[in-house]
Amino acid sequence: MDGLTIQALQWARLADLHDVPALDQHDLACMAELREVLMRHGRLQRFALHLVHKHFELAADEVLVEYSDPLAREQLLRVERRDAAVLQSAIPTTWTLAEAQPLVACVCAYRTEHGHLGRHQSG
Repeated sequence: MDGLTIQALQWARLADLHDVPALDQHDLACMAELREVLMRHGRLQRFALHLVHKHFELAADEVLVEYSDPLAREQLLRVERRDAAVLQSAIPTTWTLAEAQPLVACVCAYRTEHGHLGRHQSG
């Protein structure tokens, strides 16, 4: 995770999912511009959009970690402590762009020798 900061506190400023307004024409226009930028940089197949929201608060020492189970075809987000061993080899997958530098908002649990970690595994 070179040059990126895992930052949990930004979630405190987010609206709960049920309070997030529905997509509107301004959002669609913004998405069209973002698509043009991604296309210009050859990154359409690398990045996507995510509706920023929260379901619960995260403490300053917590981060969301994505686990996957290909056999069950499930993805699971779990709150982990920022000093958890699983973060040593985790891959950032979600960033917020509200600050000058991207802040990591979610990572994917991954071990080089085992690949993605499933929901019942840990680092």
